[in-house]
Amino acid sequence: MAGNPINDPEFPRKTVDFIDRIVGAVRDRTTKPVVAITRGIVFGSIVAVVAVSLVVLALIAIMRGTQELFELFLSERRAVWTSYFVVGGCFILLGALLMRARHSSPEESETT
Repeated sequence: MAGNPINDPEFPRKTVDFIDRIVGAVRDRTTKPVVAITRGIVFGSIVAVVAVSLVVLALIAIMRGTQELFELFLSERRAVWTSYFVVGGCFILLGALLMRARHSSPEESETT
């Protein structure tokens, strides 16, 4: 019987190829996006932790550097407070410049 698939010698290979195509298609549509999203979350978290750590270390270095610089011609107590005021003032100026450079809304540009 030529119509019977069980007697066909190619039936097992064709069946395995069909199942493999179906499983591959399902994997491509489900597992690969989930793996990509998970990798993005994991690596993004690692980058965020490292970035925050570097910012904190940079701020500590800036404060200690300014304290050491001011200790060359001031007492230790005055150097600490002076460094706080100087670094704080620099951050205030930087923030003011960034606020000035922000984009204005279209309503504000029509009135000016």
